[in-house]
Amino acid sequence: MHPLKQLMYPESIAFWGASNNPMKMGTMQLANVLETGFAGDVYPVHPTEATVLGLPAYRSIAEVGGPVDLAQLTLPTDLVPGVLDECGRAGIRRAIVISGGFKEVAGEKGRELEREVLRVARKHGIRFLGPNCVGVFNSIVSLNSTTIPRPPAGGRIAFASQSGAYTAMMNPYLWSQGIRTCQTISVGNEADIDLVDCLDFLAEEPEVNAVGLYIETVRRPREFIEAARETVKSKPVVAVYVGGGEAGSRSSLSHTGALTGPEVLYEGLLRQAGVMIADDLDRMMDMLHALSLAPLPAGGRMAVVSNSGGPGTSLANQAEKAGLAVPLFSDALQERLKAETGRLAYVGNPIDLTFEVDLSLFERLIEIVFQSGEVDGAMLYGIFGWPDFIVNLEKRFPALEQFRAEWEKGYLEFLGRLAAIPEAHGKPLIVMSFSRAEGPSMDPLIRKGVPVYPSANRCARAMSSLVRYRETRDQHPM
Repeated sequence: MHPLKQLMYPESIAFWGASNNPMKMGTMQLANVLETGFAGDVYPVHPTEATVLGLPAYRSIAEVGGPVDLAQLTLPTDLVPGVLDECGRAGIRRAIVISGGFKEVAGEKGRELEREVLRVARKHGIRFLGPNCVGVFNSIVSLNSTTIPRPPAGGRIAFASQSGAYTAMMNPYLWSQGIRTCQTISVGNEADIDLVDCLDFLAEEPEVNAVGLYIETVRRPREFIEAARETVKSKPVVAVYVGGGEAGSRSSLSHTGALTGPEVLYEGLLRQAGVMIADDLDRMMDMLHALSLAPLPAGGRMAVVSNSGGPGTSLANQAEKAGLAVPLFSDALQERLKAETGRLAYVGNPIDLTFEVDLSLFERLIEIVFQSGEVDGAMLYGIFGWPDFIVNLEKRFPALEQFRAEWEKGYLEFLGRLAAIPEAHGKPLIVMSFSRAEGPSMDPLIRKGVPVYPSANRCARAMSSLVRYRETRDQHPM
């Protein structure tokens, strides 16, 4: 069994560093485990408290008296080797060492302590994350051992990071963007389990469709290339590398003790491994959002459908900037589209409906262009829910309120039909909307598997990433 399998799917966890002080990091982490709904057994270990957050507390792991799958240590640095040794003697073989103050700090003491932690772990056969990390999240078993509550569960994105903040503190941003994740792994200093191990594990996780990496250093380049190449045969890998500049290099050394290299060197390594590169975390998450949800296009020919000229023109312009094509439709296809649209509509591509409240028209048009064989995917603007345009009308036409439930039921049915089209045709659909991604108009569409973005630029970049991964996967066949 891969060491991360039991670590990410524990049936029982022992916690060191949690107390009844709400301002302690360990307390925050234990509270998040309990509030996220983890169903396994949880054992706080504390030398003086009888209970911690309402749970019976144990003075030592020996008092638990039964097998424990995982230990999480949020302790003063000097205590970690001794407690890890206790864990080993109690039969615990997986651990997360949250504590900082190891090789990431200046001086030899921290490095020596990290070597001692690794020595103790190897003596007992313990595989561990960290030190200097923030925990893990696994939506499949409702496990969140990080410091940040409310992880954006429900997606198919996994993220492994040498920065703890990016595996947890991004949660509010991801919620606001409608981006949902499945698993996050904070590797910290990588004294034991590293990004290579994460790739090997995530490649085999059936709930994970796309993998993101935050990289400050690659400690095992040859093994990394092999693991990444194997992973991209079945799912895309997107990485952000941040250690290439002088300031970034200094920060990485103090952050996780990572020794970095020139950006051009790492870009070459990542491309050789089949890893797609993003220049920042928000772009990486945009890419992963589409890659985790949408079918891959056979090529780069895109249809643009809009009920307004400006957004349609912007989508077409950004698509071409992203290396995609927005081809003029054939006369035969235009005739089929004209039969469905009003006299003011332009159907040459982009399709501009000018103003349209019949949402079912969008699904008919997408069906037609997908059936035509003239495009490989589509981008759409113009879907509005009840809160987007009926609110003020309700004040003037009170009778509208009685139709709201029926209208919203029909709206959800429309979204379901629209979301089924990409899978039926094996062609991606990406939606542009200024409505809140986590709001009632767009969230149901995202939950049904259609990526939504608030700008033409982000839509086009996301669609381009689907084309790029198709090309990458073709170079690394299964």
